[in-house]
Amino acid sequence: MRLIWPSGLLITLVFYSLIVPGLWNSREQVRTEIPAGYIIPSQFSRVLALGHKGLLSDFLFLKTATFVGGRSGMGQPLTEEDWQYVAASLDVVTDLDPYFTDPYVLAEGLLAWDAGKPEEANRLLKKGMEYRTLDWRLPFYVGFNSFYFLQDYASAAEYIMQAAKLPGSPSYLSTLAARLAYYGGQSRTALLFLQQMLEEASDPLMQKRLQKRLTALQNAVIIENALAEFKEREERLPAFGELVEKGYLNELPPDPYGGEWILLPSGRVFSTSKFVERRE
Repeated sequence: MRLIWPSGLLITLVFYSLIVPGLWNSREQVRTEIPAGYIIPSQFSRVLALGHKGLLSDFLFLKTATFVGGRSGMGQPLTEEDWQYVAASLDVVTDLDPYFTDPYVLAEGLLAWDAGKPEEANRLLKKGMEYRTLDWRLPFYVGFNSFYFLQDYASAAEYIMQAAKLPGSPSYLSTLAARLAYYGGQSRTALLFLQQMLEEASDPLMQKRLQKRLTALQNAVIIENALAEFKEREERLPAFGELVEKGYLNELPPDPYGGEWILLPSGRVFSTSKFVERRE
């Protein structure tokens, strides 16, 4: 009798694997060739799990991470269809096990930044907040996305203040929330956010992605600081070349994503890359 449930789950996973041809061929082949597949809706996945929703959730999460890792390892940017698959898969994963931390962290790292889907990331994060009520990271991520990507400063302050009240949260969050309430500097706030995410990340791929974004934002802040100093002394905004010619910078730091820097009349610096990988 004890073998019925594990055997049933094994049969379920084998059945599911048949949906994606070649899933079990070899790890490297799967990582590079697996297509975005059909996602079994949550109501059916719960039945197929046969009481082992946590195990099926782990399996689907690893399958999704493998899919993204395979594309990244081959330098293949994900398409819109691919991102829809990732979002739908993480939705099912968190329906099966809403207390599972990693899918929420992955949603923030991939959907908000790489896919340009902060609303979708926030939807998943808010789902997690209903279950992981003491996890300060989830409202922190929602607050950051609301601020940095959606320019919803009131919501950003509200969520980050909520995160500041939870046990284990960094001491600077209450100050950060106050800054957001009257619209602080976006790039500098993003540095704090990415530094925190990098400290929390354990996956090597995610660490690499976060470090690259952190470098890009650090370089943008370096330029913004030089621009502010130039404007204070010269009472005008310069062209980027003048920052080097007049000694405000030794050189213009590059965008590690290969983009060109753009200066707005406000003094903010952006890049044509939007800090995402180039599509070949």
